[in-house]
Amino acid sequence: METAVTVIPREKYIGGSDIAAILGISPWKTALDLWLDKITPPVDSTNKVKRRGQRLEPYIIDMIREEYGVEVVRANHRYIDENIPFFACEIDCEINTGKELFNPDGVRNVEIKTVHPFKAKEWGELETDNLPLYYLAQVHWGLGITNRQFCHVFALIGDDLRQYVVERDDETINAMRARAGQFWTEYVIPKVQPPMDFGDSRTLETLRRLYPGTDGRTIEATAAHEHWRAVLATAVEMVDKYQGVVDGAKAHLLAEMGSAALLKFQDGKAFRRKEVKYKAVTIEKPAGSFMDFRLINVKEEK
Repeated sequence: METAVTVIPREKYIGGSDIAAILGISPWKTALDLWLDKITPPVDSTNKVKRRGQRLEPYIIDMIREEYGVEVVRANHRYIDENIPFFACEIDCEINTGKELFNPDGVRNVEIKTVHPFKAKEWGELETDNLPLYYLAQVHWGLGITNRQFCHVFALIGDDLRQYVVERDDETINAMRARAGQFWTEYVIPKVQPPMDFGDSRTLETLRRLYPGTDGRTIEATAAHEHWRAVLATAVEMVDKYQGVVDGAKAHLLAEMGSAALLKFQDGKAFRRKEVKYKAVTIEKPAGSFMDFRLINVKEEK
């Protein structure tokens, strides 16, 4: 099995893990975050979940061989688009399924995902392309660059290895490539900041990256600044008011439950009271317990 990798710094191209951010569907980063990644010196931003997934990949590849009886011909190979040099993708592994009409070399792409059991409901029926949209975008990006017809997505959810199959959609691929090209030429190359999404809570963290320190200046407030100050004050006041409503509703429910463990509803959900004990952290904070109160799905809890 080949394991060749073309080493290119990630800030030099748009890869499969980038396209969801450009499209605004990534749960991890915004387009502005991605832009900062491309124009600033690289840092090791690999999170714990991603590192764990990378460690598990060889194990999952062995599972694919054993459980599905396929030949794995290549792993972790990076491809550069034959027409656009700043488009690239890294395919987790590739399997040989025999020559096909639209796939003359008989090789199909494979993407491997490790999924927390709590996220299992985001994955649909097996053997379909019913997987999270941000992963679907990554799969189509890879199919566009490798010019292949199919990608198999293997999701390890707990100990269950699930297979999904995605067939290329040229309309989707072309639309993504157009958006990616626009992002690169309009923002990355000239280092022009893309629009900021003020409705996205992650923008606050992005602003910390954009402006990590101060330069000592003082600026005078404009009418626009006065407007957003008033909006902020009103929002904070509303939060306080609604927090009172939240606390009151919770108190009503807890009073009705008394010492009961569950308050079950007809839709299969229930409020649960559960004593959670914790060990001492410091001398000032001895061991103790608290009552956890939350809405749960009764079936999932069982």
